[in-house]
Amino acid sequence: MKKQSNSHLNEDSLKRLNKDLIWNEKQKQKQKDRLMQRMNQLESSKRIPYKYKWKHNRWMKRVIYSGFAFLILIGLLISSAFVSPAMAQIVSKIPYLNSLFESKPLTDEITEALDKKGYKWDGVGGVTQPKQVSVMIVGSDEYYNEVKSPVKKLIQDILDARGYDAYKVQITQSIPEEEPTPEEKKQLKEYDKAYNVVLEVLKRYGYDSLGAESDMQSGFISFALPNTEKRIEEIKKQMTNALKQHQISDISIKVHTYSPQKTYSPQKREREARWMKIVNTITDGLIAKKEYQVEMVGYSNKPTAFTIYIDTSVTSTDSDAKDTVDKIEKTVQDFLHSKETKQVIGDDAYRIIIYSKDKKKLNES
Repeated sequence: MKKQSNSHLNEDSLKRLNKDLIWNEKQKQKQKDRLMQRMNQLESSKRIPYKYKWKHNRWMKRVIYSGFAFLILIGLLISSAFVSPAMAQIVSKIPYLNSLFESKPLTDEITEALDKKGYKWDGVGGVTQPKQVSVMIVGSDEYYNEVKSPVKKLIQDILDARGYDAYKVQITQSIPEEEPTPEEKKQLKEYDKAYNVVLEVLKRYGYDSLGAESDMQSGFISFALPNTEKRIEEIKKQMTNALKQHQISDISIKVHTYSPQKTYSPQKREREARWMKIVNTITDGLIAKKEYQVEMVGYSNKPTAFTIYIDTSVTSTDSDAKDTVDKIEKTVQDFLHSKETKQVIGDDAYRIIIYSKDKKKLNES
């Protein structure tokens, strides 16, 4: 799967914030995790390295591929159901996005609620197209049918308390775990051994990993090196010899090359680190509410200005387009001009650009 791009965004500098599906997990044996990482590299070397977290480790790889843009869901505010009238009045005066700034992630609240009720769950995550929060239930058909409705109500109550009205709740049954066959266990062990041998050689040449575009399949290991590397044939030869020394003779080495990107200056890295929490807050707050009609948020970190891009579902000819844009911009600017946010931004120049569904600029500040 290749990265999506928008015509109005710079692929080199834009960081998409809602492409990864995040699953909360309670991890078990580290060695199984390590083997799973190897198996995660068995597919296409060109796909985006989606990050999956599961409550229970799985021996066999189960990856969900989708054309949807995925969102890391972040929490909003304490539950309004437990706020006193006096406190509610105070809270109501806090700018919407500021109420998110120091809050607990939504997925944390959901998983804590599931555990408190004793439900057997396997994963919690969310997608933005369509906007949906998902929970996977572990157990028999009878157990799934018994808890499906109360779990859905539990999640919906959490969303309602936070003011999240843009998301629907989906409850699904987890795929039963399967113990690998003796042959699959043997193959996993061989892949892990070969990976470590190849990695050790690569480290001697100054590389600490095989990279995101590495691939392991039956008969070969492939990975990418910068096209400025002059020792590729030497590296391949050393790897082949090392594999033979470890009695691994049926695996060949394939190396692809790429043009290395320009590295960020320390100043750009520092600015990006400061802005990330701000951009995450804007992303989560705008996408979670129907009134903003926001589909995606991204940013670029250029020397001239830190720019936040907001993609909406309104078309440039909609009669209410201006009202929607004004509402978005006021919400964002109230947040950026607040005391706590100003302390983070400092003297940085920044821009907010809002786009319509038909890729027209609706506003720029």
